[in-house]
Order: sequence, then structure tokens, then C-alpha cells
Amino acid sequence: MQLRLQGIDPPQHVRPAADRAEPVLWVRRLRVLRDLQPGEEQVVRDVELRRGLNIVWAPPEASSNGNALFRSGMAGHTAGKTTLCRLLRYVLGEGTFASETTRRRIREKLPSGWVLAEVVIDRQLWTVARPFGMGRHPCCIEGGGVDDLLARTDRSEFQVFLDTIDRAITARLPASRFPTRDDVVGWAHVLPWLTRDQECRFSDFLEWRHSSSGSDAPGLIVDERQFLVRSVLGLITEQEREEQERNATLVADKKSATQREPLLAHQAATDHARVQRLLQSEVAPPSSGLFGSQARTEMNRRREELGKRMAELASADQRASLQGALERAVGVEALARRDLEDSRARLAMESATVVQLASKAKGESQSNLFAGLPPPRDYCNVPMALARERGCPLASTQPLDLAERRSERTAAEELEAQREVVRAIEATVAKKEQALKDAEAATLAARRGYFAAATAYDEHRGRLLDEQAQLQQAQRLVDDAENAWVQSTKQAGLVSQLATDIDASYVRQEELRKAALQALGKFSATFDYALRAVLGDEVEGRVESSGRGLDLIVEHHGQRESAALATLKLVSFDLAALTESVQGRGCFPRFLVHDGPREADMAPDIYERIFLYARQLEQCFQGEPSFQYIVTTTTQPPAGFLTPPWMRLKLAGAPAEDRLLRMDL
Repeated sequence: MQLRLQGIDPPQHVRPAADRAEPVLWVRRLRVLRDLQPGEEQVVRDVELRRGLNIVWAPPEASSNGNALFRSGMAGHTAGKTTLCRLLRYVLGEGTFASETTRRRIREKLPSGWVLAEVVIDRQLWTVARPFGMGRHPCCIEGGGVDDLLARTDRSEFQVFLDTIDRAITARLPASRFPTRDDVVGWAHVLPWLTRDQECRFSDFLEWRHSSSGSDAPGLIVDERQFLVRSVLGLITEQEREEQERNATLVADKKSATQREPLLAHQAATDHARVQRLLQSEVAPPSSGLFGSQARTEMNRRREELGKRMAELASADQRASLQGALERAVGVEALARRDLEDSRARLAMESATVVQLASKAKGESQSNLFAGLPPPRDYCNVPMALARERGCPLASTQPLDLAERRSERTAAEELEAQREVVRAIEATVAKKEQALKDAEAATLAARRGYFAAATAYDEHRGRLLDEQAQLQQAQRLVDDAENAWVQSTKQAGLVSQLATDIDASYVRQEELRKAALQALGKFSATFDYALRAVLGDEVEGRVESSGRGLDLIVEHHGQRESAALATLKLVSFDLAALTESVQGRGCFPRFLVHDGPREADMAPDIYERIFLYARQLEQCFQGEPSFQYIVTTTTQPPAGFLTPPWMRLKLAGAPAEDRLLRMDL
């Protein structure tokens, strides 16, 4: 045999380690209740389990009349074997206890149902309870059994139990963090390996959960499952894990640098082209050392020229003087408008007086006429003497004291005098209207002049500011192009350096793996032992390290592959992991569940040897075994295993009372 030629002698019998007298964890009891209450009437199913081999058998319906079409064949396949395994996974922390459709049917039949389990963790008894229905909180107690939990009110949160398992498992691992994402390996990652989905058909030793099972287990990529297996088996050290983590970082950095280098080079070229468009001149490319100095020299020249033009614009700015002229014109216009309004108001008043004099003069005496007139007034509330002194045209046509001479004039003379006043005011209004028009025209011209100058100034200044902004943008682009090219050059050098570091890391990992080669050789020998125990002494099995992973090899006149052989390799691998841990090597918890492992065309006698191997492993112990192996099967186990202590539960698909939950779902 190949292993023997290499000087590795596969074990002929197992020697249990003295310091591993019990499994890290094992399940002592599983009980299904209609409600979380004491009393036999609440118990749906109560299953006692043991350390060592535990068989759950659901035989197919036997027929005394031979085989025939349309005869029942479901008896052993709907009894509840997989449901039992799912309940075990559920009480150990998995998120669900069945597929969605099965969960719904169970909740309809047992709306207040619970599953309870007594679990021993590092020799300490725990009892946990999880509900089938929604809204109820799982719980646990330490140091008591199922009946104690039902009687006690001081129950702890279920998470306390999970944390205890997590510490018990992860504290023993030689490498406890995934190298690809630096997450801690937890119990939730290990449990799927120990309790494989029946839906995976035992086809690959790294396939633990199938999407159809709805297990809600954490997803792991193949490399992470390989790492977990190697860590649990003690085939990887923390130093190798750290080197793998460093290698993963290097690979990620190299990938990033490889992607960034051309992007940065393209960005530098793009910025260079934009600089040339903004400056409208040719400048050296970023790859040339002249690019930055040449572009900055041109921009400095343009800044100086721009500064001169800005100064010329400021010195030629006439907006302030034109604005002053506009303000003065607006003031003159306002005074002209006010004078015109005053004159129009006086004209209206004097015209009304003429109308009044004309109407009252008819048929009335002169005295009555003067008596009805308003009292004498000065024009614009200014004394007449002052108006004559200032040269008022109205005052110069009036007698010095109209009141004194009023009595000397006739009504006709008074009316004519009033009309003379109106005519004088009308002439004044006409002059003031023309003065207002002239003022408005002057204001309009001043406003147009100011706005024209302001618009021309703003447009000129805007063009200069645009040039200034373009120069600032060109400055940024020059800086960006230089920086992008420098970074691109650095990334190119970094890619080369990282490639060298990655190669060195692979060499370092290989050296670390060689240091662990002895541990791998021992596990490979145990795998060979388990495989030969099942398939026969003429075959050879070995486990090879391929990079970061493990490969299972079976040889019999060359390498052999088949569906049945894949299942046997897988089962032998799990049994080898269990056996290694029994002998004190690795960190396998020594708890294993196989749900219906007979697949493909596995011969019945070979299938029986799985049970024989487990019993032989038990016989290596003077007392109770330090492992728990639970197997469900529809195929009849060997005759010697059909009774206790190995046969723990016998189920059937019909009648309903013989099913796991004692009812049809």
C-alpha cells in the first residue's frame, strides 16, 4: 500500500486519549411536547439517547406476497427520521426545524408545541426548550433535566446555551478566524458538518447544507469550508491562518492595484488633453517631467496678462460718475414734477374761482358779490410783496393789495382780473410741462448711459473672470494629471512588488503546511483505516493537501470514483474525524449525525460495516464511549443492532401513532 511504502502504518486499533473521556457535547434526551407544561398528557415523543452508537430505524413495509406494482412503499420514508435530525439541529441552535411547508404543517397540528433536549457540554448538563410556533421565546437551564426546566421559573435566555457551546467549540480550535474575511469561526459554522442535510445525498464531503432544506445556516464558500475542516482536524496552525489572511490581503491589494493602474493612467491622459484645450496650446504629456513646469509657466504668463487687463478695466470704469449724473437727473425730474403738480393744483383752484365769479355776478350787487368771495389770499401761500420782489410773473400782473382795491372794482373788472390770473397760470403750467419733459429726457439719457456702461463693464469683467476660472481649472487639472500619473506609476510598481510578496506568501504557507505534514499523515492513516474497515483491506485511502484544501483519494488498482464510493469516502472521512478526536488529535467535538447515509448502489454488506465500525469504536473504551454517533436508516441494520443499547427508536410511516410526532402531517 502507498501509505505503508511511505513509512506510515495505519492503526490496527484505536487508542482513546485519557484526557478525552467524554464528547465535547452530546444529546442525552429529546422530548416533543404539546405545550410547555408538565404531565404525561403533554408528551408527544420522548427519545433517550446515549454516548456511542444510536440507531433510529424506520423499516419499509414488508410484504408476504412478494413485490407488485402500485403496492405501498412509503412506510419507511415518511416516518420522521429527517424530522428527528432537524429537531436535533434545532435544539443545538439552527434557525429552523424543517422546510417551510413542513414547518407550516407541524405548527397547524401542534400550535403550542415545543421540543426540549438535555445536552451535555463539557460534562455539564443543560436543558433547552424551543417552540414550534412564532412569538414564544426559547429558554434554557443549567444543571437540570427536562422535568426541572418545566418546574422552574428562573430560566435563562437560549442565547446563554449557545454561547456556552460556542466557547466550548471555538476555544479548542488552533485557528479560529477565517483568513478571507477575518470573522470568528463559531458553533453555527461547525454544526452543519456534524449534522449533514439528507438532501445533499452524501455526495461531497464539503457539501453540508442544501438550499431546499431551508436550514438558515450561515453560508460558507468552499475555501472557508476547507479552512474550517482543516482547523477542526488540527491540520492548520494559527501561523498558517495568519499567513493565509495576509495572502488574501495581498491578493486583494494586487487586484485593486492592477485595476487602478490603467484607470489612473487614463485619467492622467484625459486631464492632459483638457489642459491643452483650456490653454489652446501644446504641452508635454504627464509621462514627461516637463509637463507640470511647462503648463505652469504658460499659466503664470496668462495670469500676469489677465491681471493687467483687469487693472485697465478698473481704471476705465465710468460707472460711478454716470451713476452720480443719473441721480442728479432723477432729482431734477422729481423737482420738475412737483412744480408741475403745484401749478396744476393752483390752476384748478383759480379756474374754479372764475366759474364762481361768472355765475354769481349775474343779477347781484357788487357788494353781495364781494361778500361771497373767499377771503383774499396770497399765491402759493407767499406774500405778494415777496413774490414781486422775487420776480414772480403772476405777482407782477397783480395790484399790490387786492383786498384794499377790491371795493373799488366792479364785478366785471374782478372777473376779468381773475381770468387774467388763470391765463398766467396756464402759461406757467405749459412751461413746467415742458421742463418736466426735458427733465425726463435727461433722466432717460443718463439712465441709458449708466446701464450701457455697467453692462459693458460686467460683460468685459465676466469674460476676464471666465479666463481666470479656466486658468484655475487648468491648474487643478495639471495637479490632478501629475498626481494620477504618479499614482499610476506607483500602482504599476506595487503590482510587481505584490506579485513577489504573494509568491513568497505561498512559499511560506507551503513551509507551514509541511510542518503540519505529520498531523496530516496521521489523519490520512486514520482515514485509510476507516475506509478499509468499510470497503475491505485491499483498498487504500489517503487524504492529500492540495494548496489550502484537502482531497480524498481512494485507490484499488488505480483511483476509483463512483456515486457509492463518494458516499463511502464521505462517511469514512467523518468517521475518521471522529476517530482522530477520540485518540486525542484534532478538535472534532465527537458528536456526529448521519441521516440515511445509504446512497446510490452501496452494497448492503458494506453499509452494515458502518454500524460494525461504530460498535468496534465503542469497544475501545472500558467505560462509556467518548463520542456520540446517531444514524437514521430505512435499511435494516445488522441483526445484533436491532435491540438496545444501539437501537434507540423504531419508527414507521403508518399507522400515524408509529410516526415521530404520532400524527399524519
